[in-house]
Amino acid sequence: MGRSTPAGTVLLEAGTPARPSSAALAWAVTAIALVVVGGLWIRFGELGALPIDRWWHGAVEASPASLLFAVAIGLADIGGSVGGATTAAIAGAALFALRRPRDACAVMLAALLGVVASELLKVIVERGRPSDPLAHATGLSYPSGHSMGAAALAAALFLVVLGTEGVRREVVRAAAFLATAWILAMMWSRTALHVHWLTDTFAGALLGLAVAIIARRIAIRPRTRRVTTPQPRQSRVG
Repeated sequence: MGRSTPAGTVLLEAGTPARPSSAALAWAVTAIALVVVGGLWIRFGELGALPIDRWWHGAVEASPASLLFAVAIGLADIGGSVGGATTAAIAGAALFALRRPRDACAVMLAALLGVVASELLKVIVERGRPSDPLAHATGLSYPSGHSMGAAALAAALFLVVLGTEGVRREVVRAAAFLATAWILAMMWSRTALHVHWLTDTFAGALLGLAVAIIARRIAIRPRTRRVTTPQPRQSRVG
């Protein structure tokens, strides 16, 4: 006969998606702080392009009419405002269809928080784009919205996989590889098209990773239930 659960005990319900740890949350907050401090340094130091930005800008270029140029343009279209919103909506709808509403909310919240944070930072930092773009781009440069969006979506979906009970380690590794590859590809695209500096893309990617963690912490709340056991009746002695 098993041991009974004490009255008032709070139990975590089975099937609850895992949420990022407190350490992961601390990392996310630190990452956002670094992005903000870096942006303020660029803004008030009037630095413009950093040496690493100028070096990378000269080393990486997708020549028009080349295959790499077509790939970079395709990535730009997918990661743009319409493409990014569409992919986030598709991912969220798929998770809802799979009866994972909290995972869906985490993914869509990550996309929303990322856009808000990115646009706010652009206004604060006011960094100009490179002067020789190979593709049409509007707005300010720091951080890269495309890189942020790619990182937010990729990280949010990776956290869905990581937080799934019973998922195989090989699947987690594959998801991590695909997420990393997607983020790096988008960062390359923005710099190869000369519409962003390298540090813009790093800031965007870091911001996207951070908001994905924060969004999941907000959206995933542990489901608990309080167990109440009846108190034994005490017989009266007459």
